[in-house]
Amino acid sequence: MEAWRQKNLTDDQSPFNLFITDVLEFPPHWHDEIEIIYVLEEELVIGLNSEIFHLKPRDIFLINSGEVHYFVTPPKKSRRIILQFELSLFQSLANFLRERKPVSPLIPFESPEFGAHRDLEKQLLAIVQEYSRKSPGYQLAIRARLYDLAVVILRQVPTEPYSSSDRNKHLKRLERLEQVFNYVEQNHHREITLTEIAKTANFSIYHFTRFFKETTGMTFTRYLNNYRINKAVKYLTETADPITEVAFKSGFESIKTFNRVFKQLKGCSPSAFKRRQLSQ
Repeated sequence: MEAWRQKNLTDDQSPFNLFITDVLEFPPHWHDEIEIIYVLEEELVIGLNSEIFHLKPRDIFLINSGEVHYFVTPPKKSRRIILQFELSLFQSLANFLRERKPVSPLIPFESPEFGAHRDLEKQLLAIVQEYSRKSPGYQLAIRARLYDLAVVILRQVPTEPYSSSDRNKHLKRLERLEQVFNYVEQNHHREITLTEIAKTANFSIYHFTRFFKETTGMTFTRYLNNYRINKAVKYLTETADPITEVAFKSGFESIKTFNRVFKQLKGCSPSAFKRRQLSQ
């Protein structure tokens, strides 16, 4: 089975990012944007901070700014819409979400918050439709839909206040995690030992292993493999480098390991993925 490439429907000038994707697994990451996920097909497994959530078709998932999240390999490919937009677009929403968080990030299709789900679903699908059709004035229409989304979150999604201690603890964890992610970005092409990565975050190996698993939901080795495979996808997509060179540039010391991990995470071999890119 070949991997279905993530499709970015927007351009660099848009005030938001819109994707339709069925990537199998994606490493822990965070960003400043709000992210809303809408499941189209099959079950989706999402890790948020240290919790795992199982989503079904038509379920909606809200990810606040600065929250660590990742996709876990599901039994079948799960196709979904991902919408990201900057809080700076909506100052009132930005102020609100700095002080409060959703009681639950998961808004199921069949839920007590049916009104919130119904209205979020309506706006999300309308945004995708507007961008797909590109009728005159579609940019204005999309901005209007984004404002409607913000109002639904403010008025209908159950929230609870952040405690100052929770907020400070979260920011400290992000700071340490960012040190780790930056180190991986700069050194992923070579071997990275647990000793050196733990030292980067000022941890012992034991405490680093515990911290990383609690914060991201996966081991450091699994995260590193995810990161390297996503780098390999970039090389396979954007360069004419042979697969052997891509494997070594991505940080894998053997082709056998590279092929095994690539197929595990992307659903196909590197060569099959490359052939698909060439045929498009």
